[in-house]
Amino acid sequence: MKFSRLAGLIPLPELTVVLVTALIVLGARTLRDAGRLPFARRFGNVRQAEEEYALQAERQRARLIASCIVFAIISIPHILRLVPPNGVYGFRTAATQSNRAIWYQANAFSGWALLVASAIGATTLLILPTTAKRWLVWAAFLVPVFGALAASSVYLTGLIDSPPF
Repeated sequence: MKFSRLAGLIPLPELTVVLVTALIVLGARTLRDAGRLPFARRFGNVRQAEEEYALQAERQRARLIASCIVFAIISIPHILRLVPPNGVYGFRTAATQSNRAIWYQANAFSGWALLVASAIGATTLLILPTTAKRWLVWAAFLVPVFGALAASSVYLTGLIDSPPF
């Protein structure tokens, strides 16, 4: 498959915005949090600083689990094929925007993939130990989501190559 054909299938502007935003947020939080523990002794109680850090980690985990629930809710209208072609909500590519049949099939598959990714992510986040590193918690959330996006792109490629209609 040529790169130009693949570029038409993946919504690159949206993907770029999401990745840049995620990197900025993670970078800012890392810089903010990096200054806390090395200077914990200066504030007196090291145990108190470690407990505060653990509490922040649990809040982050709870927010990611809530995000999984939101993704699951967002995917249901696509699974039920209730969302018509639009420019805001759905698996939007040039191929899905130009053909209604492909739109509904690709978005139904994408909805199922996102629902499964949400379930996997939430379950993984729940069973990870509380001492898990921050990068591992984020990976438990992001890897299934990007896997769903990749699977949806592969499915869309198959729809375009051999249309069932």
